Amino acid sequence: MRAAHIRRQQKGRQMRNAHSIRIPVPADEPLSRVERRKARTNKRLLEVARQLFSEKGIYWAKVEDITELADQGKGTFYKYFESKEALICALLKEGLDELTSETEQAVRNVQPGPNALSAAIEARVDFFLKWPEYLLFFHQVRGMMQLQVAVGKELRAIYDAHLRWLAQLIKPAMGAGQAGSARDIATATAAYVSGVLTYHVLFEGHEATRRRRQYFIEMLDQSLQPLIKGGNRSR
Repeated sequence: MRAAHIRRQQKGRQMRNAHSIRIPVPADEPLSRVERRKARTNKRLLEVARQLFSEKGIYWAKVEDITELADQGKGTFYKYFESKEALICALLKEGLDELTSETEQAVRNVQPGPNALSAAIEARVDFFLKWPEYLLFFHQVRGMMQLQVAVGKELRAIYDAHLRWLAQLIKPAMGAGQAGSARDIATATAAYVSGVLTYHVLFEGHEATRRRRQYFIEMLDQSLQPLIKGGNRSR
């Protein structure tokens, strides 16, 4: 009985971790009713924040706005996140984790070589067209990372981990001896795909951009593939 009580206390502490998106419990141990409710509340706060940050901006959306739309009290918010900045970090990690998963799945389904980069580009286009809120949220976060604010360092670390992973994933597209420039190509891919789509969504709207999906995939692919060829010629 005491061991079970200790396990419940440990799970409670884990849920209060600002960057915990999922409740880390053993796969063979079903969630209790309380744990399921906590998971739903955590998910709801993140969903509402993503919506509000897209509509009002990360600087102007307040904790009160989030709790009101989520139909939760401010006290509940602070049980899950220490601050709005902690929520921003958690939301960035959640979005990049999902983007990582979808990109990795797409790349694993093609043969090594230029097709790997093409698959990564297509997966990222599809992700942002499916989740335009993340597209605008990531754009705002990149601006925040340039500011001399305490959360900037943590945001950069989260983004840097994603870029390191992307560099490893697209290495097969570069051929032998090209691993040294994988990070540059990963950075260019991440920046160019999200940058192009951000501007078109802002000025043309999401639906108009979505209808031109194939055009953007082909245009981005044609623009980024020469980086690999250029790297091959330089060595």
